[in-house]
Amino acid sequence: MRTYLNPFRLTSLLLVLYCLGHTFGALVSTPHFGLESDAVMAAMKSVHFKADGSDCTWFGYYLGFGFDVSIFFLFSAVLTWFLGGLSLPDQRRWAPITWALFVSYAATLVLAVRYFFPTPIVFSSLITLLLGIQGIKLTRTPRTTPAGPRSAM
Repeated sequence: MRTYLNPFRLTSLLLVLYCLGHTFGALVSTPHFGLESDAVMAAMKSVHFKADGSDCTWFGYYLGFGFDVSIFFLFSAVLTWFLGGLSLPDQRRWAPITWALFVSYAATLVLAVRYFFPTPIVFSSLITLLLGIQGIKLTRTPRTTPAGPRSAM
């Protein structure tokens, strides 16, 4: 019997929360960290430059790449929810995807520790941990073979 809240499903829930926090806490509502920070943000919005013939700002890059990250979180949430609904033998077939997600989120953990603050560090740590637990579980689970008639010796 499958449990509904397995490591994949818990990862999915964390990813939805991470996506919402990232999107609404950093992109939709740009945080204010004081006068110097506000001056940098104003310059990012007002200074225009050409990149491959397009009119750009650093704030546009900030928003564009930020929304890209949110989309990655949301896709990862959908994928882990899907994986969490599969039987264990079916999950084993998707083990390379599990490990790819693990490596991706381990890399986000390194970036969070280097460049960010406690909240993304905690989310990245928990997501990486849950994906690692599930990956190990899939690696250690013995392959099932179809039951067939036993031959008499």
